[in-house]
Amino acid sequence: MTFVDHARIHVEGGAGGNGAVSFRREAHVPKGGPDGGNGGRGGRVLMVADEKVPDLGRFRYDIHHKAERGEHGGGRNRHGAAGADLRLAVPLGTRVERDGNLIASLDEDGTEIQVAQGGDGGVGNRAFRSATHQAPRKAVPGTGGEATWLTLDLRLAIDVAIVGLPNSGKSAVLNALTGARAPVAAYPRTTQEPAFGALRDEADRILLIADLPGLAEDGSPRRDGHLEQLERARVLVHCAATGPGAIPVEDALALGRPALLEHASDTVTEITVATGSASAGAAAVGVDADTGEGVADLRARILEALRQ
Repeated sequence: MTFVDHARIHVEGGAGGNGAVSFRREAHVPKGGPDGGNGGRGGRVLMVADEKVPDLGRFRYDIHHKAERGEHGGGRNRHGAAGADLRLAVPLGTRVERDGNLIASLDEDGTEIQVAQGGDGGVGNRAFRSATHQAPRKAVPGTGGEATWLTLDLRLAIDVAIVGLPNSGKSAVLNALTGARAPVAAYPRTTQEPAFGALRDEADRILLIADLPGLAEDGSPRRDGHLEQLERARVLVHCAATGPGAIPVEDALALGRPALLEHASDTVTEITVATGSASAGAAAVGVDADTGEGVADLRARILEALRQ
């Protein structure tokens, strides 16, 4: 399944209902007065942070979102009902931008913001009755709802991000640490989308670990690498492969580091890992995912970094 962390959508509040032109028509009442009701207001468009929503995938093709319009006024002083608000559920960590300006960051479950106002309801002719104007035939139509384009960017609250050059053993490390089932193969770019796993600390808190596609072979950011997700990561597990055909671990780490640190926060802790061997060499720790050697050491280092 494609992981979507960026979307551009159009939202529009519902139009207000029109005011009515109407006059009383009753038996034995030869001069019935105006009784046109007001229109209802249009619905608003609201954005709500929902912890059950994994990403922005629903907005990949579903671009236009419009709230319900208000009902028109009617005779006998009947006012139109207000249009229902439209609530759009987004994942925690969604940033909402309008015209290049950040208007909200939805980081807590249930946080709600209005992104498009509904139109005002119109006014019926009863409101225009006066001592000098007993039979007004004037009514005001409802106004249109606010319409705008929004840019949505998702920044997950990742505890640990696993990164490295293609075929550096990232997915194997994720699986060894968390029991996830990310695909592992002996060819580059096995990781096409971010994969996630959970790790429990000593206090039984669940930590989110993400394996990101990240880098191209030359160490530059992949267009579909989702390196933006490094922004909130607290620990960076930087992997480099060992074994036949692999470039030296120190060179691999140096090749990928500039792009990774450019996207990560200034306070991130980097843990370098040599994969495919329990020998760390130029890295902080060596991990052989097949035998499990080094996994406990890496786990301990991650938890220690998160405690600081």
